[in-house]
Order: sequence, then C-alpha cells, then structure tokens
Amino acid sequence: MMSVAEEIFLGLSGRPKSLSNLQWLHYDDEGSFIFEKIGLQDEYYVARAEHRIFELYSGDIIVKAAGNEKNRLRIVELGSGTAKKTSILLQAALKYQGGPINYLPIDVSSIALDEAQLSLKHLAPDVCIMPQLKNYATDDYILPSFNGCTLVMYIGISIGNSSDEEAKNILHHVYDQLKVGDALLLSIDACHDPTVLLSAYNDKNGVVGSFQLNVLRRLNREFGYNFDLDQFRYQPVWNKHTSRVEQHLQSLCSQQVKCIDQSGEKTVHLDKGDMINMIDSHKFSIEEITMLLNNAGFIIEHIWNDEHKWINIILARKLSLAC
Repeated sequence: MMSVAEEIFLGLSGRPKSLSNLQWLHYDDEGSFIFEKIGLQDEYYVARAEHRIFELYSGDIIVKAAGNEKNRLRIVELGSGTAKKTSILLQAALKYQGGPINYLPIDVSSIALDEAQLSLKHLAPDVCIMPQLKNYATDDYILPSFNGCTLVMYIGISIGNSSDEEAKNILHHVYDQLKVGDALLLSIDACHDPTVLLSAYNDKNGVVGSFQLNVLRRLNREFGYNFDLDQFRYQPVWNKHTSRVEQHLQSLCSQQVKCIDQSGEKTVHLDKGDMINMIDSHKFSIEEITMLLNNAGFIIEHIWNDEHKWINIILARKLSLAC
C-alpha cells in the first residue's frame, strides 16, 4: 500500500495531474477555517439551503430518524466542522428525547471541534459532546455501543467531493458501525443550472480559490514541497458529461516544484497552463444516490429539499445485516 506522500507525488507527476482522490488534504486547521467562510459567500447557496431545510423540518427529521417514539437517540457527525447547522437538529433531538443527548462529532480539525463544543455549550447545553479527532475518510474510527438508535449525519454535500471509490468506502464503513435500524442522514447537491453551480465555486471574494491554494501551502509545510502559490490561479470547470464541478489550480508558468522528504529529493514539472485537479464536486440524480446507498446496504426512507429542489437531505436506514 502506498503512503500518503507517495500518493501525492504520483498525483502531481502524472498526466493529468490530480489530487482529487485526497480531498481530506483540504481540511487542516486553516482549511477548515476557510471552508466555514465559503458557506458565508453570496454565491454558495448550499449552506443556506441546508440551514433552511433544517429550520423547517428538524422536528420531522428527528422523529423519522428515531423510527419509534420509545427509541433513545444519539447523533454522530462525519466532518462536523463547527456544527453550526447541526445545532438546529440537536435542539430538536433534545425536545424529542426530553433530556440529554449524546453527540459524537468526528473531524480532522481540533480547532473546529473546540469551537463546536464552545458553541453548543451555549446553544444546546444538555448535549453531551464526545468528539473524535479523526479523518473519517482514512482513519478507523469506532462508535461505542449504544442502546438506542444512532443517526449518522454526513451533510454539507461532502459525499459529492469524494471519488467514487472513496464514497463507497465511507458509506460501507458507516454501515459496518451501525446496528440494524440505525440511520444515515445524507445531503446531496442535485444536477441543475450550470451557471448557478459554477458560480457557487467561483465566488467574487475568491474564498474557494484560497481554499484550494491552501492545499499547496499544506504540501509545503507537511510534505516537503516548495510550491510558489503566486504562480497558480484557481480555475473551476463544469463538466456536463460527468455532472461535476472540477476545481483546478492552473500553473501560470513553466516551473519545477521540488519535494525533499525522507526518500530524498524529487521534482514535479509543470508547463505553463498545466492544471492540477484539486477536488471534484459531483452532482447527483436521485437514481444515482439511491444506487450508491443501496449498494452500501441502506434503504432510502424520506427526502427533504429546498424550494428549488437543488439540495436534497436524505434519510436512509440499515435494514439488514450484510451476507
């Protein structure tokens, strides 16, 4: 099995150049901070639509997720960040349960987890927070046993940012952690107006571009590269054939990028105009996401969406044990 450093170099030295199968690289502390700012941009409708859906339907979501009014409930969240949207559901869960509720946020950023705990102490003081500092895409996180229903939240349309293989692995890992009757709450972005889609990843303030450039900064700091960030520009592209927004960093000149690590010195060559595919954001049809969830062992029970039907919040359940 290749190390992370080997995967990075392979992605940068290949043709085409791509780091899209390592999307978790975006979420160091600085990247997590920038990501929170993306949700505040005028063009990024995703965060607003999710927030509105939770405001309108949080009570219904919690009742349907619990499945039985006698069930105790706990909430687990993959890639929780600062848990701003999640606080709405946690408040609804407290009302449903009539008492304390366990919340297990899993995130790679200790700063984001700390901020989530401080925020929830004020917004939902009866929530018992049990954070895990883990990369849910690569680390073998473990959920403690629980006598009740577990709801795993995977929101922020994050599944669309994963490669097909990574998305399958994430869902299968969730399935393996759950009991029959437990549930998954998943958000996806539908395939709709390309102008709106592309604009969401190309804000006028350049925040999404900064999010991508921060990956190069992380490669310099943690993996021994010497990228000059001023020699790259952010370039998003809508690919209608694959239904995804492809986010690239384009080299502004012919350049040699060196990497010095434990294996020695290596060089990545970029011609002027070369693109590094940093991350893809896939837009799903209901048929596509149904197949993906079914293949992982989940059955869709309910879907909530915004007024445009751009964002879908999907409740799926584990109904049987794998053969």
